[in-house]
Amino acid sequence: MDEVTDDGHAELLDDGSIEITFVYHNGDEAILKAKRDTSSRACYISCRHPIG
Repeated sequence: MDEVTDDGHAELLDDGSIEITFVYHNGDEAILKAKRDTSSRACYISCRHPIG
């Protein structure tokens, strides 16, 4: 895997999802979106019993 450096940011959207944008020095851009599946067991455990 090649290491890359440049700029990026994350934004929490009104619907509870997160959008993460990576912008690379050659003009390429990657946008990732994620939304928690609240019906999953992993979410149930981490949401009900936060770590730390």
